[in-house]
Amino acid sequence: MTTQPPQPGRWAQGEHEIDGMLERGELEYVTPSHDHAALLMDQAEAHLGSAQPLVETDPPSAFTLLYDGARKALTALLAVQGLRPTRAGGHVAVQQAAEAQLGPNTKHLVRAFGGLRRRRNESEYPSPEDPPVTVEEARDGLDDARSIVEVAQRLLPHLGPFRR
Repeated sequence: MTTQPPQPGRWAQGEHEIDGMLERGELEYVTPSHDHAALLMDQAEAHLGSAQPLVETDPPSAFTLLYDGARKALTALLAVQGLRPTRAGGHVAVQQAAEAQLGPNTKHLVRAFGGLRRRRNESEYPSPEDPPVTVEEARDGLDDARSIVEVAQRLLPHLGPFRR
């Protein structure tokens, strides 16, 4: 199954799932904004640039930055559609919306984001059983985050407002 290109102003892939997220209060409508999406993408790229030198010296901080970069890139996709995660939906809503809308051809990216999200959460709220983020994890995470940001950059020009 391939992801269908969007019709002008409409992204049909995952429409039912997004409707459900809106009904459950995990996402909410906002004014669609390419400017806000561009700001989020700039921040995403800055986070990745800031994470790079920390990978070797402070892997947990690098991981937090690279995760935030990936999250902001996926949130930018929602911003151009006039959608945003709510406190109820949080970071999981960003992941679920991306998974619904990007479809099976990009599951590896969404799966990678889910792994980044879970590991970042373990790092930010550690239990005695959770080992610290390693240099190798931070390197791999940075590669995954870069892929997510690149895909978001390619998709942004093709997105328009999600219908109300």
